[in-house]
Amino acid sequence: MPLHCTASGKLFLSQMNALERNAMLARLTLKKMTYRTLTDAQLLAAELDRLAARGVGIDNEEFVRGMVAVAVPVKDATSGRVLAALAVHAPTARATLNDLLEAVPKMRDTAARLAPLLHAADTAPPG
Repeated sequence: MPLHCTASGKLFLSQMNALERNAMLARLTLKKMTYRTLTDAQLLAAELDRLAARGVGIDNEEFVRGMVAVAVPVKDATSGRVLAALAVHAPTARATLNDLLEAVPKMRDTAARLAPLLHAADTAPPG
């Protein structure tokens, strides 16, 4: 999955510090997937700053035409490190981006409940 045009990918990029993000953006090929895909690195960086402030990733038909998505981070409660993303996708025939954004508070609650499970799995001994 491309990072520059998916809700989860943009969420992960938006949560990186400036040094990590700039290094990652320099390595990415910003391939145009739909007419809405951001392919200009400066425009994408500005979008990532907006998403970082909101704490959400958004895909408004940027990866697949006719599909929208939002993603929230699943963070380690102790370190604040992003462990995963929780995303919801829908065809535009069934839901708008605003419909999905209305679900963000419940998604954040669910992400908070998932985090301890992922942290436990991350620290469990092999086998």
